[in-house]
Amino acid sequence: MSTSFDTIDEKIAEVEFFLRKMCDPGYNSQEFKWYFSAFLSAARTSTLVLQRFQHDVPGFSKWYAPHQKRLAKNELAKHFLDMRNDHVHGGDYPVGGASIIQKDVKFFFPRENITVESKLNETDIVAASRDYFIELLKVVYDCYMKLGIHFDPQQYYTKENYKDGINKAECEVCGWVCTTLIEEGFTRDGRWRELRSRVGACQINHLFYGYLDKVTPQPIEPEGFEDFAYTYEERGWEHVPAGFSSLKAYRRWFRQNKSIKRSKKVVDGE
Repeated sequence: MSTSFDTIDEKIAEVEFFLRKMCDPGYNSQEFKWYFSAFLSAARTSTLVLQRFQHDVPGFSKWYAPHQKRLAKNELAKHFLDMRNDHVHGGDYPVGGASIIQKDVKFFFPRENITVESKLNETDIVAASRDYFIELLKVVYDCYMKLGIHFDPQQYYTKENYKDGINKAECEVCGWVCTTLIEEGFTRDGRWRELRSRVGACQINHLFYGYLDKVTPQPIEPEGFEDFAYTYEERGWEHVPAGFSSLKAYRRWFRQNKSIKRSKKVVDGE
């Protein structure tokens, strides 16, 4: 396959890296500003990098258009884009005051930068940044779900998707038909599994699983191999989201947060 999604995987991982760093400075407001500036730039670049696939991935433009419209109407996404654009063109760091309760330090947006009605008035910067990151992560995850067979080797190299058969796939990846596997008694399913072990995979399933409790579509394991499949922990996918002490604590917060959003939609008549 000619298209690699590694660039967007790395960019999304970079966004999360600076989000995690924003949780570290404690009382050091200067460091916090620097990390937040880097977060804004990386987050904006991630959507620009994603759009570069419009000419390489079939159906990309049609898939991306609804996401683009949704983000344009999203108050949080618009605010972060405006902050980044202002800051990158010489504006002040978009960090206002802070609250300190025991050792818990939270930084807030400058009051003059947000409307009185905005929910961002009561949200600290790390919490808002995490919500924004989750929105970006949802878009990339949906891309893997809807279009992944065009760029995810684990979805591409399967007998269900690769219609030219295992011999052609082995020649594409290895340069030859793997006759040694045939001699060793590998079934076609076994050969597909062995082939996938030689190609790449999504690099951010730990972020999808950590923040969204989801992973990209995984190939069906051949009969007899299911018992040897790696667990999520063994694959390094059990990732604790930024600002939380454990995955369990985040899951509890995430379920409550989704419940609050659903309730608000009912109240608002949506």
